[in-house]
Amino acid sequence: MKKIILIVILIILVIIGCLIYQNKTESEVGNTVSLQNTIINTNYDTTPREFNNESVENITENTNIMNEEINTMNNEEIKINLIVNNKTFTATLENNQTVQELIQNFPMTLNMSDLHSNEKYNYLNSSLTTNSSIPRMINAGDIKLYGNNCLVVFYDDFRNSYSYTNLGKVDNVDEFVAELGSGSVNITFELAE
Repeated sequence: MKKIILIVILIILVIIGCLIYQNKTESEVGNTVSLQNTIINTNYDTTPREFNNESVENITENTNIMNEEINTMNNEEIKINLIVNNKTFTATLENNQTVQELIQNFPMTLNMSDLHSNEKYNYLNSSLTTNSSIPRMINAGDIKLYGNNCLVVFYDDFRNSYSYTNLGKVDNVDEFVAELGSGSVNITFELAE
């Protein structure tokens, strides 16, 4: 008998829940339709009028939005190739000022020295714009600029306390790291086609 009462109560609760949900959904649909009708039935005044502060603010806001969209398009990532021992690996670089200056020197082959058994580095002949920060972690495959002219490619993960400008990351890290070996290595940097 107790089971039957519990089942009846459960059924009643489910029915009440369904009714509440249905009313809520109908209310939301009604509000949406009402808003659409308001927008459709709004008469827009197309007569010319003088600019006021609100118009200027709207134009400025729209211009800022367009500029952000252009900057987003300009910030698309840049694909490059890293060639080690005649094997080609891809990397994805950020589209920032430092990278733009760096790729002006591509293609370039650098003899990169080993440091601390976790990075390969080379001091470039010219200085680049920096936007450095201190990443807590360095990951294998990270490509960074130390100071304003030291290009670094990391091949191991470790905690960090130094400041770097981030450039990008090697895409196929495991294969790349396996190819680097110990000691210095020549790496060719070029734009991917």
